[in-house]
Amino acid sequence: MAKDGAIGPNGRSVRCARCENVWYVEGIDPDAMALEDNRAVLLTAESEPTSDLPLVPDASSSSIARPAPVGAHTLLRDKADAEKLAKRKRSIALIWAVPVLVLLTAAAVAGLKRQAIVESVPRSATLYQALGMNVTVTGLDLQNLTNQRLVVDGDPVLRVTGEVVNVTSRAISAPPIQFRLENRSGEPLADWFVEAGTIEGGKRVKIETDYPAPPIDGAELRYRFVPQD
Repeated sequence: MAKDGAIGPNGRSVRCARCENVWYVEGIDPDAMALEDNRAVLLTAESEPTSDLPLVPDASSSSIARPAPVGAHTLLRDKADAEKLAKRKRSIALIWAVPVLVLLTAAAVAGLKRQAIVESVPRSATLYQALGMNVTVTGLDLQNLTNQRLVVDGDPVLRVTGEVVNVTSRAISAPPIQFRLENRSGEPLADWFVEAGTIEGGKRVKIETDYPAPPIDGAELRYRFVPQD
């Protein structure tokens, strides 16, 4: 093997040290040799990895979006916002709870004291009755009312029974109770009256009355406490 730089760019004759043969060797351009060396280096760099780190695919070629890391200040801000929202909701609930509680309390008192309210404000009886509450302007109520056609001593009668209830806490002298029998068209067929006397507060008195020979076409039985002058 010839030493580096022994041949030169113009070439020269060389002799084999073993067989003593002689031949001509052309010169080698140094720029060409440098170009070949650079190509070898580039090929080596392209074909061999330059790092032992694992290869990571390009994010643009992945179909899964990776979330950006969340900083501590962002977490603290989100927590503060959530606490403010929860506090605002509690405040709104409290604002609504107070008037609702007041209305419910007022309704409960109005229901329990309805008879006393009606006695003070008689017109309120219409409202209570529309709500299905048992009230009366006179403080008396007729309950458990029944009627049936019977034959007593061979004569037909219409027997009416019930209880007059004093819904107040004071004694009341009950006014006469008027009973009226009507036909299906609402025309009155018969009227009669029953006295219940004085009834103590919170007490009840039973009544029973027979109307003789009731009209056959009588279909509706109505009653009312007759207003006293």
